[in-house]
Amino acid sequence: MAKIYEKRGRWCVDYTGADGRRHRDLLPLGASRTLAKDILIKKQNEAIEMRHFPARAANSKLFGEVLTNYWELHGKNLESKSWWYELKEFEREFGKTKIGAIGSAEIQRYYNNAVAKNCAATANKKLTLLKSIFNKAKVFGYFYGDNPCNQVKKLVEVSQRRRYLSLDEIKRLLENAHPRLYPVVVCALMTGMRRGEILRLSWENIDWERGIIHIRKAKSGRAREIPIASKLREVLAGFPGERVGPTFKLPDIMLTRFFARALKAAAITDFVFHDLRHTFASHYLMRTHDLPALQSLLGHSTPLLTLRYAHLSRPHIQSGMALFEAGVARPEIMPQISAPGVYQGELVQ
Repeated sequence: MAKIYEKRGRWCVDYTGADGRRHRDLLPLGASRTLAKDILIKKQNEAIEMRHFPARAANSKLFGEVLTNYWELHGKNLESKSWWYELKEFEREFGKTKIGAIGSAEIQRYYNNAVAKNCAATANKKLTLLKSIFNKAKVFGYFYGDNPCNQVKKLVEVSQRRRYLSLDEIKRLLENAHPRLYPVVVCALMTGMRRGEILRLSWENIDWERGIIHIRKAKSGRAREIPIASKLREVLAGFPGERVGPTFKLPDIMLTRFFARALKAAAITDFVFHDLRHTFASHYLMRTHDLPALQSLLGHSTPLLTLRYAHLSRPHIQSGMALFEAGVARPEIMPQISAPGVYQGELVQ
């Protein structure tokens, strides 16, 4: 039975909440009996509303709580955890807001800022994840109503990035890399591994005898093996201490800071860490011409995905064209034409 009573000079509100549990809220010193009665009535009304109107109860949850439930019930069971960092960003943006108070205007504002800070492709990925969170919240009973993300139209994504490092840029980047960053960059350049794969790599997944790095959990969900290049083996062999646990004990935030400083010192612009994967793919294909092998190393399901990363340099394309021309444009195949419309002295009708 709901009641109010005085305890050590302070009023206490005793009631049963919508969850069926007994609650005792002790009011601060100086609060009057009248205020205590008003609070009790309000708590009783809230409990009644939440029991009879579940939508109001669900939509009153803080978005931060919804994110926690999303991770526990769905996210942590997925193979790829790369988007876990996005959840942290959502928590900073909407964590203290009730999920029912987040409308299309708030989502649109967040989306616009994401486009300005990153690009349309990145913003679209963030929006897709947000949409999934709201959809799952409806399934789990944490949200009622229309998904506010449905009203935000995605921008058309421009063509894929075509940025990779030249040999000179690779040299400058490594020369200016912090000692803790250097082995991480070498690993990215020599394997094409994703950022998350590198940071999750453990010594137990390195087979020294066979010279293989085992990627147990990749973005695609498929495991793969990557041969250890001699330069990478040399760098890894130089690590001090016992070889157990994480290989690169470098927090993600420190990696971001060190990488930004190295790029600035090396005078390298318009470049992000993921472009090191582009760099590996481009140089590998330029030197081996083996697309199936590259596809296997990158862990792609189709060659089309691999070609997105293999950006051939202009000199390489020009030299390839020269080889093509040497084989096809021989005189016995393509006779000399003296002028447009004239072939061996005769007018072409």
